[in-house]
Amino acid sequence: MSNATTAPKGITALIYRNALGADFSNQGISARVMEVTVIGEGIDPVFEATEERPAVRIVKNESFHRETVTHAEPVAPEDEPAPWYMFGGTFIFSSDSRFRRAAGQYGAIPLHDRRE
Repeated sequence: MSNATTAPKGITALIYRNALGADFSNQGISARVMEVTVIGEGIDPVFEATEERPAVRIVKNESFHRETVTHAEPVAPEDEPAPWYMFGGTFIFSSDSRFRRAAGQYGAIPLHDRRE
């Protein structure tokens, strides 16, 4: 019997940084990788999340003006509580139509991977 856990699966997205390449994530995942694996409800499990392409999930909240605000954040391991993340200056995007469907919009969305 194997104790190996299966990695989450989803679709890949690229990380976009500012033109200077500065890292404002306080050593978040965007400081060390170029791609992420977007997982979650309604996303086809195509590619396995890896250390080079860690898992993120899309989060949708309602703003004070009752608008939907969308961002992505890293997925915490199941045995750890989910930390609070904030925007660190990077965005994620994929031209895959499943990304647009999951995000509920076309275009890049903020990656909240900064912790303090």
